[in-house]
Amino acid sequence: MKFIANIFRAIIGLLFIFSGLIKSNDPTGFSYKLDEYFSVFSGDLEPVQDSVTISLATIDETTNKSFEINGKSPNFQILAKTTPWKAVAIEDGSTDSVFFADASIYLGDAELLSTPINAEDSNSVLLEAEIKYSVNDNTIGSEEIAFKSFSNNNKVINIDASKYVKVNSWMVDLLQGLRPYALGIAIFICVFEIILGLGLLIGWAPRLIIILSLLMIVFFTFLTWYSATFNKVTDCGCFGDAIKLTPWESFYKDLFFLGSLLIIWIGIKFIKPIFSNPFAVKLLTTFTILSVGFSLYCWHYLPVKNYLKFKKGNNIKELAVVPEGAPSDVYENVFIYSKDGVDEEFTLAEMTGRDLKAEGYEFVDRIDKLISKGFEPEIHDFKIMDEDRTNDYVDDFFADESWKMLIVINDVEKANINAMPRIKEVIEVFSEAGYKVYPITASSSEDVEAFKHAHQLETPFYYGDKTNLKSIVRSNPGVVIFDGNIVRKSWPSTRLPKVARLLKIVQ
Repeated sequence: MKFIANIFRAIIGLLFIFSGLIKSNDPTGFSYKLDEYFSVFSGDLEPVQDSVTISLATIDETTNKSFEINGKSPNFQILAKTTPWKAVAIEDGSTDSVFFADASIYLGDAELLSTPINAEDSNSVLLEAEIKYSVNDNTIGSEEIAFKSFSNNNKVINIDASKYVKVNSWMVDLLQGLRPYALGIAIFICVFEIILGLGLLIGWAPRLIIILSLLMIVFFTFLTWYSATFNKVTDCGCFGDAIKLTPWESFYKDLFFLGSLLIIWIGIKFIKPIFSNPFAVKLLTTFTILSVGFSLYCWHYLPVKNYLKFKKGNNIKELAVVPEGAPSDVYENVFIYSKDGVDEEFTLAEMTGRDLKAEGYEFVDRIDKLISKGFEPEIHDFKIMDEDRTNDYVDDFFADESWKMLIVINDVEKANINAMPRIKEVIEVFSEAGYKVYPITASSSEDVEAFKHAHQLETPFYYGDKTNLKSIVRSNPGVVIFDGNIVRKSWPSTRLPKVARLLKIVQ
């Protein structure tokens, strides 16, 4: 047992140090993953809100629609209006006309009513509608709307559903409150993992170290199990090519760690310290300071070792394009039928020779079910979209074989504004030299316009996927320069190149 306990101690200690260093090399990426976990967990734990049911009755029909209450914005607004009236002659050449308009009622973007109305006399009521709104079958209000001839009929109904909001639990508030501190927590975990690994290696305070290690691994095992079981936080581009593990592989890895630590715990009496206690404390303190410093350096600048897809030397086009003849996704038509309140799926082959209706089944839906995943390129979410997100210019980007530059500002509201004067200078000089510049962001077009105005930027912005932009360069903003489609250099906002150096690279 002595031999086994010490072998596992050495293996787990080294693996902890390796894992901690990999995360410390990219604390920003690790913080993205933690932030997503906090967001997913808080979302899953939020109470299911009730719905406001809108009942709209006219002389012809009554319709009911339900809208879930938003806990952060529990107010609803109903708008009734008429389109501009248009005159239509009763007969060709006649001076007598009938006036038409469309009467409509909306709740936000949801249409509750839309019907044409016509008028001949002034101020007559053409259509009446009664609106009742309720929560859990409890009526909370009602209004009557009368659409009159030659009127715009604008009416606004405000519904306050705030007293029906279900309050979040303390756990949801805690998880949401942790999101702004994801980076600090990420650095702490990185350093903590390294120190635990070193503590295991040198045999310092084995009982304390093993208990802390078990607590950490139980925490990570739960996270990986949750990811694998519920298909959550499966890929956030956090570690690039450094560690390629599926959620289930990560879970099994943590189970190995957990089992190994339990073996070490069983043989804890055989774990003897290698160094004296004063020297061990000094060693652990030194490594703590070095680990914190290393993590802060990689956060402030860029990872010392870049494991991302957009690392130096990578041909982005080769990693993003599906080769000719590669297998495609294969789908199968699946029909969903319900019987006794239970939905069942049937393929065409399974339905052959059967009368499902006679068997008591009712048709519910038809879906295309993925049965075979085709080839997916390593970079599958790189987009260079226009403001409307309708046109993708990534093919134009790949077709340009000259030097070009990406200015990545994944979130303009969180950008390092101290870097913007240099960013503006780089854009102007690089563009004047005849090279293409692609400022790209995941922010809204309204925020981008305000940002451009604040920093006097004239160049057009492109739009991309937020997760992808975070995985291009770990900086906001960040600069990546390409020779054709090959990445030549990346810079963070804290170490942007001087214009002379930039021009020297491309010459």
